[in-house]
Amino acid sequence: MNYKIYPYKRGKLYRIFVVFKDDEGRKKTLSTGITYPLRTTQKKRDQAMKTAEKAGFLRILEYKKIQEEENKIPGDDLLSKYLKENYNPHIRANCAPKTGVSYRNAMKHFIRICGDKVMKKYSRKDIQDYKIHRYDVDGIQKITINIEMRSIKSAFYWAYKNEMIDRMPYKGQDYLFEAKANRRAFEEFEIKKLFRVTEGKMIGLIVRLAYYTGMRIGEMSDITWRMVNLEDKYIQLSAEITKANCSRAVPLNDKAFNVIKIFENQLRAKQRKNPEWYEGKEISECYVLQKHRGYGKYERRGIQDMFRKSMNEAELPKELKFHCLRHSFATHVLQKGADIYGVSKIMGHSTPVVTAEFYDHSTALNYRGVTDLLG
Repeated sequence: MNYKIYPYKRGKLYRIFVVFKDDEGRKKTLSTGITYPLRTTQKKRDQAMKTAEKAGFLRILEYKKIQEEENKIPGDDLLSKYLKENYNPHIRANCAPKTGVSYRNAMKHFIRICGDKVMKKYSRKDIQDYKIHRYDVDGIQKITINIEMRSIKSAFYWAYKNEMIDRMPYKGQDYLFEAKANRRAFEEFEIKKLFRVTEGKMIGLIVRLAYYTGMRIGEMSDITWRMVNLEDKYIQLSAEITKANCSRAVPLNDKAFNVIKIFENQLRAKQRKNPEWYEGKEISECYVLQKHRGYGKYERRGIQDMFRKSMNEAELPKELKFHCLRHSFATHVLQKGADIYGVSKIMGHSTPVVTAEFYDHSTALNYRGVTDLLG
């Protein structure tokens, strides 16, 4: 770094300045903050110049840092820095915990495969490399990879929306795998068969509640009695237990309400038989899906295990998962003429467009009458 130190007479003092050229070749003169009197010994002048030498160097570094910040182009930060300082705090504040984990994991895989680069350096080739690596090397299913890539797109889109990058590298959906979801709805006879096999069992109640309400397994596992309104027959899911991190009301039809009343009767019976389990415990904070001993809840893994055992007993296809009960709720009510906007609200989708994307095969059946108007 080329620079020189000069003393300039200012009043009754000599003030020492550093003179250099900036990155654009312009001459700059900055004060070092070091002075000495007009009349002083040579030794003190030498000491002042030596001190100013170090101070001048630091002033140049400070100046360059300020200039770099002022001239910074959007996207100059490393992806890891952006995630740590900006995006991860955003998803922690606006997404359900489980959703936030999946978003962060997708970005960890992206950096592992494509490298930690300055954000503006990422291109569509990176997302293609990511897609192929996850499929060919990591052995991940196409549906799962598509979900991950949508999470990656969201991270870059949030940066673009907040002017942290000046272009959106993953606009559109053409980088995704062409893959159909492997989920399907239960047929009516399959639901009836599952109901018969699970009659009188805890998993039977849980299956019925899932089918009659469209709730996710994680939501059902976390419901407490504080969220249940028996008078008006609905469950108010709190934001922290939903996938979208938004509270929503789930109405209870007569069959779903009867299931909830059975759970209530079970709770009252346990209170009478084992009052010590509930000592100092508010009933409103107890879980609706309680295990037989104590007020602990059924975790999703336990529910999945009971469900799979019942499915094997009923000799139903292995492709049918617990989540297919939620899919069946939406499919069957839409086929029977339900309004897609109402179904969207109950399902907790961000917009009816999301509902239509998954269930267009069902809603199309309801519009056949429209074409008859031309007959």
